[in-house]
Amino acid sequence: MQDPIYVAFATQKGGAGKSTLTTLVASYLHYVLGKRVLALDCDPRQHSMVEYREKDKLLIRENPVVKRRFARFMEQFRGDAYEIVKCSPATALDYAEKEIQKGEPPEYVFFDITGTVNDREIVNLLAAMDYLFVPITPETGDLKSSIGFAHNVNEQMLFKEGCNVKGLFLVWNKVQPKDRNNLCQIINRYVASLCIESLDTILPMSVKYTKDGDTSGRCGIFRSTFMPPDKSLLRNSQLPELVDEILATIEPD
Repeated sequence: MQDPIYVAFATQKGGAGKSTLTTLVASYLHYVLGKRVLALDCDPRQHSMVEYREKDKLLIRENPVVKRRFARFMEQFRGDAYEIVKCSPATALDYAEKEIQKGEPPEYVFFDITGTVNDREIVNLLAAMDYLFVPITPETGDLKSSIGFAHNVNEQMLFKEGCNVKGLFLVWNKVQPKDRNNLCQIINRYVASLCIESLDTILPMSVKYTKDGDTSGRCGIFRSTFMPPDKSLLRNSQLPELVDEILATIEPD
């Protein structure tokens, strides 16, 4: 049996969508494609994935419509929800190993990490990843931060002794239609000159990415740690395309 693939969405600036993307990709892989997934929330500043899971539990408990939808899905799915483990960057790898040893190991382990190369514990964790994905948005501060982080990783970590990373890729997120064919292309050419690759899939600016339901009434749910996105909301989201490209990147064979 192959070892689990360690994947991290990492940025050093909040707002680019790393926790949301980690949740969406992990949930799509697990609940839509039937992949075995484990998630480690090791961002000590906010632990967003743990908060998403707690809100999902509240939603299922308090909203009868969502409760019935969840029950129907789990009956069809015939599996368990994937585990989300709250930990620190220093303990994340130990927690991952303990979870892997419990039973049938996950195929993918996702790490939600604060991106920085100035913290030894975070650097050690980043170096243990198989693949790093860095969300980038057209917002000026996000552009500078994401490119700077990716460049620092490339220069200071990749291909160095003790670094396991096989590839680092920027992921365009929250992109307005007007930016797809100008700004994104310009930035992609620039980062290519820095030997940084970008995925082809571009995620549009849309409120659906954070649509996680209400505690009453009927509601469409896109981001959930217990269920797949509503099919009606997948249209034009580019999430299936992103997951397909990620799989093609980390499993080229």
